[in-house]
Amino acid sequence: MQPDTTVSRASGASRRMGARAYLATMAAAAVLPVLLVAGFVLNTLLDAHRAAAIRGVLKSARAISLAMDQELASAETVLRVLATSVYLSRGDLAGFRQQAIAALTGDREGIALYDAQGRQLVDTRVAAGAADEPQTDARRLRELVASSRVQVSRLNRSRDGKSLTVTVDVPVVIAGERFLLSQMYTAAHFQRVLAQHKVPASWIVGVFDTDHVMIARSHRSGDFVGRPGADLLRKAATNVAEGQVRHHSREGIEVYDIFARAPRSGWLVSIGVPAQALDALAERAVGTAVLGTLAALVAAAAIALVVGHRLNSSLGDIARAAAALGRGEALPPHRPSLREINALRVSLEETHAMLARETQAHARAETERRQLFESEQAARQLAEQQNRTKDEFLAMLGHELRNPLSAISGAVALMKAPNARNEHRVHAREVISRQVQHLGRVVDDLLDLSRVMTGKIMLDLKPVDLAQVAANCLAVMRAAGRVGEHDLKVTLQPAWVSGDAVRLEQVVGNLLSNAFKYTPPEGRVELEVAAQRDDAIVRVSDTGLGIPKHLLAHVFDVFVQGDQSLERAKGGLGIGLALVQRLVHLHAGEVGAESAGDGLGSTFTVRLPRVAPPDADQGATAAGPPLRRRLHVLVVDDHEDSRTMLRLLLEQSGHEAVEAVDGIDGVQLALSYRPDVAIIDIGLPGINGYEVARRLRNLPTSRKIGLIALTGYGQDEDRRRALQSGFDRHLVKPVDAEQLGQALLEVSTNPGRPAV
Repeated sequence: MQPDTTVSRASGASRRMGARAYLATMAAAAVLPVLLVAGFVLNTLLDAHRAAAIRGVLKSARAISLAMDQELASAETVLRVLATSVYLSRGDLAGFRQQAIAALTGDREGIALYDAQGRQLVDTRVAAGAADEPQTDARRLRELVASSRVQVSRLNRSRDGKSLTVTVDVPVVIAGERFLLSQMYTAAHFQRVLAQHKVPASWIVGVFDTDHVMIARSHRSGDFVGRPGADLLRKAATNVAEGQVRHHSREGIEVYDIFARAPRSGWLVSIGVPAQALDALAERAVGTAVLGTLAALVAAAAIALVVGHRLNSSLGDIARAAAALGRGEALPPHRPSLREINALRVSLEETHAMLARETQAHARAETERRQLFESEQAARQLAEQQNRTKDEFLAMLGHELRNPLSAISGAVALMKAPNARNEHRVHAREVISRQVQHLGRVVDDLLDLSRVMTGKIMLDLKPVDLAQVAANCLAVMRAAGRVGEHDLKVTLQPAWVSGDAVRLEQVVGNLLSNAFKYTPPEGRVELEVAAQRDDAIVRVSDTGLGIPKHLLAHVFDVFVQGDQSLERAKGGLGIGLALVQRLVHLHAGEVGAESAGDGLGSTFTVRLPRVAPPDADQGATAAGPPLRRRLHVLVVDDHEDSRTMLRLLLEQSGHEAVEAVDGIDGVQLALSYRPDVAIIDIGLPGINGYEVARRLRNLPTSRKIGLIALTGYGQDEDRRRALQSGFDRHLVKPVDAEQLGQALLEVSTNPGRPAV
């Protein structure tokens, strides 16, 4: 009997259709998640592009808010500087008003000063002597004066009603009394600050004060400045510093309002970006991704059709392999399937290795982050300590400068008194001389320490007898009256070193000054210079206040002093010993300090390498200086008091002097007056002192004039520039009469020196 082939073919077709349906189901199951994930990813991508665009706008809002805060911070800085005005400390309100007017820059409207009762003392917006208008909010002013915080007002109408203003109020304490300094800005100022930030023309930028009143706006500012902002924006920004809200602007455009609050002033900066433009940007990026996804799906379908046959063959092989395994027969070869499984296993192993490396990298990054955090904390603590040290030093510097200035001021007032006795005027002149010397020492110490610490000091090394250096230093201090009533014991033995005599005298002088300063009257101070084996020793001992044990290890640090209290009476900047240590190190020596504690005195010992004494004929000196003669002197200085005093000093010394107030006038007067010597300041209006010297050296008629630079710039670089410009001598202000006379004598006896 023949088999029913029709039934057999139908059964086979049914099985084949079943396999294909199964494969179609698997393909659909594989493609459907891909489509779902693709949809989710595309939606996420849309949100991500929109969020990225919003972040960019938020960054602009932050930048504008920081710019507004910076403007207000500059007002605070100006007011705090004005709080240090000498006119305020003397109660000279007229002088302070002029200084405040000079401090106004740009379109700042004015500066006002109020006392503790809220009364207005100064207002630069009204003419001097004009009647002040009564304050409508005296209670608020009293509260601001009593407060210790800087405050920024809301947007207010000015007193003349013509402009809108914002006030920065800074409470200050002057001479123990509380005052309030206020600086007023017009709203137009912040409008210009806003205009400096270049943003797209479609953006609408608004700046609101803490009451949500608009201060500046990029579009139609005249219609909206001074009016409350949108209530929806105010509610959205009530409890957050940054955010966004979508709504319709006052121009009727749907916008994203992206806002940021300024950390210092609390002002709100809002940027309205048209929603259509923001969404269109994100939608274009997502549309590109959609097209790419569809193209990938089409390509995948084409590839599936090509490899479908191979997939059916692989399924047949798997089925035959499973049937053979069930029958216990050898499995037929299935190389394509085995190769794919091996490739998958290799990929998984590589993925595992990559994940392990990423985990290790993450651990290392976390360790580095922790180390960076710890370093940042340590750096912050160091910065805070340095800031405290700076504040303490500034306080000490103020003390050291105000004391001599106070004495000089009192002496000048005494000399001006019509009924002052002659002996009082003599005493006043002595006080001025002593205090000017003290100020000069303070400035010299600061400059010397700066030069030493930055490596800009140069030593003139020659064989020097430390005993002679100490003797010269002690003689100068005795002549200046700085030894006082102390019991001074001096032991000086010859000890030669290779050193700079001026700097070594500075070392000995600082050690002796320290001993005299911290030793009570009738206490004992000992100065010893001796030679010990290969070292030359300078030892200064005293029976004074001593050094606490906790301070002994830091006594040579910059700005360190034993007593930082306001009641201290010894003074000083705390840099003398630091300067001593650095100068000794430059001479290849060492310095140490010893003390048994508070009230038990102290001993400072300097050790320097010894050298052999020079031959006796090397110390021979030239003949004495030539006789003085009457000189014609030109004084060029833009500071009237300094110029006049120098001319009077020259005339009192028997010379003839004329004055010039700037560089151009100085050159013209030198050519017409033909002086023997010209004393020229460096910082001059028009052309500076260096240019004046170069022009005089380049002209035949003025080439032989002796040139002396008298300036406040005293660095080694300043001296070098002066000599290169053609000056014969470089003197640093203040200069005493003896030093000036010696310089005049030297340059007048050797005229016509060409520029270096």
